[in-house]
Amino acid sequence: MSNRSNKISDLKSQISWTSFPLIENPLQSFLLLAFFILVVLFVFEITKNIFWIFISLFFLISSLFSYFIPTTYKFYDKFLQIQYLFFSRDRKHSEFKCFYADKKGVMLSTFSRPRKLDRFRGQSIRFSKKQEEREKVLQFLDEKIGNRF
Repeated sequence: MSNRSNKISDLKSQISWTSFPLIENPLQSFLLLAFFILVVLFVFEITKNIFWIFISLFFLISSLFSYFIPTTYKFYDKFLQIQYLFFSRDRKHSEFKCFYADKKGVMLSTFSRPRKLDRFRGQSIRFSKKQEEREKVLQFLDEKIGNRF
């Protein structure tokens, strides 16, 4: 494992940025946390049991885990690396057949055109709030994948 880490650290990333929606979107984060409080109150009112409160919070937080932690994206010549708080994931550019952008990021698809299964098989890339990297990323993906929708 350390051999792999050394090889990656020797490479120079083409594009790199960090996205942290919890900090970048304060109003949205406040509303989300207010919703969590309402869920806790609702669950407690129904069950009167703290165990179910923890279970409901666990499922809520785990479903939105990527919102609560900073995510670093690094694009290298042959692959892309997504670093979360405790782990990272490497995916080769050759795995993806097309990509399409929306207002918050870009979806890399394993299919030759957009499909509903993309969110399960593909890779979602979230831009930072200022989106300074947007044009560089789209240009880079045009070169590496080439099939933009």
